[in-house]
Amino acid sequence: MRVARRRGGLSGGRSAMCTAMKNRLALAVTLIAGAFACGGSRAQTKAPPAYGVTETLAVKDQVAFLNAIKAVPPIVKAHGGRYIVLGGKIVPGVGSPPARITIIAFDSLEQAEKWFNDPAAVAARTEALKYATVRDYTVEGIGN
Repeated sequence: MRVARRRGGLSGGRSAMCTAMKNRLALAVTLIAGAFACGGSRAQTKAPPAYGVTETLAVKDQVAFLNAIKAVPPIVKAHGGRYIVLGGKIVPGVGSPPARITIIAFDSLEQAEKWFNDPAAVAARTEALKYATVRDYTVEGIGN
């Protein structure tokens, strides 16, 4: 038994259904690929976090030092920094621990550098250094 075929292929109803299914499949693939592309580009462009670390090695005048560093938190906040360690108990490991440690999280190394070089931060650091010996550095974290 022979099936009569139209010039375009399958019969009209079946052909339209097949075309609709192909279109839906193409749309679904496009949407999924677009979602992956957008998610991937966001992950690639986000800078890794950075951490400003201050190790206070020795304090000559505790009261004057604490008074000098009162100016720092508003400057940190203005640059988007967040304290993640501020003083706290230090458990020694290898080597001598500092007297005090502060770690400030920033969204990027650029943001941390802007905070570090801010004239108000420089002035506060200069004042604090009159009363304590510190080691300051910034370290780039691991991006997600």
